[in-house]
Amino acid sequence: MNGGAVWGIGMAALERWVYDPELGRPANRGFHTQKPPSWLDVPLDMKVDAVNTPDPQNPVGVRGMGEPIMGGTAAAILCAISDALGGHLFHRHPVLPDMILNAAAGKAQAHKPLQVNTQ
Repeated sequence: MNGGAVWGIGMAALERWVYDPELGRPANRGFHTQKPPSWLDVPLDMKVDAVNTPDPQNPVGVRGMGEPIMGGTAAAILCAISDALGGHLFHRHPVLPDMILNAAAGKAQAHKPLQVNTQ
């Protein structure tokens, strides 16, 4: 569960995929071009808890552990940033520092619609 939370932190604030606008291929294809979360990016003390209720939709009653935590963590971070900015909505993730500064200053974002993940 902690791994799923770290994955969500990366999705919300760090990992940005960039695509070639002409060919549609990924332009950043490794850890050297996009930063995954490290020990410096996550809280020192993360606590997790699970509900001991079987899933009625699964034949053996098990529930997913990593992916649901990832989505909840990313949503919590993005909602906290939006709330701190007075309800400003970002229409993409990750939310990078320049996007936060532009929103706080009341300026337009540096990218235009449909140019978010291109070089």
